[in-house]
Amino acid sequence: MTEPIGPVLTIRSLSKTFAGQTALNQVDLTLHAGEVHCLLGQNGSGKSTLIKILAGYHAPDPGSTATLNGAPLTLGSTAAARDSEIRFIHQDLGLVDELDVVDNLALGGRYAGRWWLSDRRERRAAHRLLLEYGVDIDPSAPLAAAGAGQHSMVAIVRAMARSEASPSLLVLDEPTASLPQHQTRQLFDLIRTLKARGTAVLYVTHRLGEVFEIGDRVTVLRDGKDVATRTVGTLDTDQLVHLIIGRQLTEFSPQAAPPRSNVVLDIAGMSGAEVRDFSAQVHAGEIVGLTGLVGSGYDQVLALAFGGRTARSGTVAVEGASVRPGRPDASIRAGLAYAPADRKRLSTIPDWSVKENVTLPRVPSARFGRWLGGRRERRETLPWTRKVGVVPDDPDRQLALLSGGNQQKTVLSRWLRLGARALLLDEPTAGIDTGAKASIYEALSSLAASGTSVVLSSSDADELCAVCDRVIIMRRGAIAAVLSGQDLTVARITSETIRDGHPAAHGGPS
Repeated sequence: MTEPIGPVLTIRSLSKTFAGQTALNQVDLTLHAGEVHCLLGQNGSGKSTLIKILAGYHAPDPGSTATLNGAPLTLGSTAAARDSEIRFIHQDLGLVDELDVVDNLALGGRYAGRWWLSDRRERRAAHRLLLEYGVDIDPSAPLAAAGAGQHSMVAIVRAMARSEASPSLLVLDEPTASLPQHQTRQLFDLIRTLKARGTAVLYVTHRLGEVFEIGDRVTVLRDGKDVATRTVGTLDTDQLVHLIIGRQLTEFSPQAAPPRSNVVLDIAGMSGAEVRDFSAQVHAGEIVGLTGLVGSGYDQVLALAFGGRTARSGTVAVEGASVRPGRPDASIRAGLAYAPADRKRLSTIPDWSVKENVTLPRVPSARFGRWLGGRRERRETLPWTRKVGVVPDDPDRQLALLSGGNQQKTVLSRWLRLGARALLLDEPTAGIDTGAKASIYEALSSLAASGTSVVLSSSDADELCAVCDRVIIMRRGAIAAVLSGQDLTVARITSETIRDGHPAAHGGPS
């Protein structure tokens, strides 16, 4: 990294208190032109609060100050944020899949034509704008046809185009949370282009490998305080983990898998959406991973097996008993459980309490009275939340107030309460911090040790190597490779995922 050119953003003594709870405590932060500055910390460390104050969503406590390019910046003002040279890319990109790329680029701004609209002129203008940032996408194509990485790049180009000159600062909040590796590289190429133009990038992530690949400096928040700002080149992974969680984190690795013979989950000839003839058997106590590029179908298999998406063909059996296709209720009764990747929208009700989320699929019967008592519901919930280590140990607590890791544990406890024999988990640690990931891994390992089967789809090769006994690689909708034992490495997963060629012709792993 070359020496940065002067400060773009300076924040001094930034504090924020919510109803007596301190979210940020005297935080200082300085960002320079032409650098990627990574912001790290566990869930609840204050990262989101800092970004929301910059965006004007929250007002800071008195005494907090900031400057942008040497001029005072009003924190906590949406108008000041809108009129400043700061642009934000939140986890919700604010795009509309049904519109084409041209229309998405114009959302919140304006079209190229000032007096009348010409489709041809708008397409040409959009094409020039995209190529200016090295993004090769058909501007007339519906955004739904583009991959997740291209969605992110369209959102970034749109944000940059809203300024007469390149904005001084771009804030990216978990931009690669659901991206496979090859699309992450494309996004990084775009970030490097912005960096070369002198734009400062504040990059929020939980993925430590990205810090070393794209970052110049890093600031770590812990319990609302900035505990360190370091040049990335002076750190290694262990030192960074120590800064984030305040202690050494021993690397998690699963126990060697014992020989298995009893099949819990049997998927045969499953086809639907982009999936073609997927077959796999999962044994008791086994953790199997699914991965591939976007469009390979790896992220559709579990919803198809559970009945959340309609399959064209195929069968599913749990411990030898067939499950009626396309019926999630039948899957639940058979002992099959599914947790989608989108926890907030599809897997939980954040405004409800922990106990209400745990008992949601099967509410305790009120046999002894007219009303369902909260005390009984708490009794029903506690053994299961304690089994997976939900913190705090309070079934009455609103789920939205828990960290991402503890929300995911709440989902796990829900299905354990119903006696699930096989857990299907899509991106189980997406958006979860480093310390909580290890806790989730330990919970999954404990469940497997008790005989539960686990199938998880993930775009994180490190995660798959950490917890899985086998990993199934998919290409073009079908199984392309199955890795286990000494072959189960990040390098092999990566090479098999991006390798060209046709999928394997076998009937599936067992």
